[in-house]
Amino acid sequence: MSDILELTIPASTANLGVGFDSIGMALDKFLFLSVQKSNSANWEYDFLDEASKSLPADETNFIYQVAQQVAQKYNVTLPALHITMRSEIPLARGLGSSASALVGAIYIANYFGNIQLSKYEILQLATEIEGHPDNVAPTIYGGLIAGYYNDITNKTSVAHIDIPDVDIVVTIPFYELRTVESRKALPSHLSHNEAVKSSAISNTMICALAQHNYDLAGELMQQDGFHEPYRQPLIKEFADIKAIAQEFQAYATVISGAGPSILTFSRKEKSGALVRHLNKQFSTCHSELVDINKTGVLERIIYE
Repeated sequence: MSDILELTIPASTANLGVGFDSIGMALDKFLFLSVQKSNSANWEYDFLDEASKSLPADETNFIYQVAQQVAQKYNVTLPALHITMRSEIPLARGLGSSASALVGAIYIANYFGNIQLSKYEILQLATEIEGHPDNVAPTIYGGLIAGYYNDITNKTSVAHIDIPDVDIVVTIPFYELRTVESRKALPSHLSHNEAVKSSAISNTMICALAQHNYDLAGELMQQDGFHEPYRQPLIKEFADIKAIAQEFQAYATVISGAGPSILTFSRKEKSGALVRHLNKQFSTCHSELVDINKTGVLERIIYE
């Protein structure tokens, strides 16, 4: 028998309306991985949930590919591994399922390759692979994080923001929306005036969050010009869900990541009633309260 690496990796929501590719928050929905050396010559997979069973169990598996990429970068050879996977994070719904898998793969390569990566190095590596830090940074650290990836220096800088004292309602449509398709809806260029306006809104929103001024932060979250106006038509329930959330005095309703999941910042005294109402009104979605994750990745080694 060999040591078992157990990972609990949170989901994440990105953009928060105006924080396109730069603001993300970890959520208490998890990818669970249990990894040990395999008796086989090849990597083996046990998928314990129905969604994960659709993933490849060969060398095209995303976790395998990222782990091997990391191993090659640090000139180590990974043994054949047996991975048991269970995920609460729905695929292609804008809740960071690929970012959680990416981070998990780096942790796997780090442990079984004995690379000794620091969390800072894990962040740098994850962002270099992902291309932006909005999902991977909160997945690694937990909480609410703003970040910037410099693709010239390959350096990622992040800043932690106080966790908002609000309830988070996530509405998850039953259909998928692939990030690549969602990005096709975006314009290739914005005018200078449009970029300045959206940048000013984003900067002010972050300051409002830092001051725990959720009314102002929520008002600004819903004035994005970078991605929301172009992606909202792809999510047929969005306008109606936003209108209902406003009836329950929610601070803001925005697209989670690339969609189609919808994130609502709710007043705590209204959140339960809002979730129940949404679930009665929409048969094509599931709404739930989700806590903000504060810990990031949890790693445990079971010695056998």
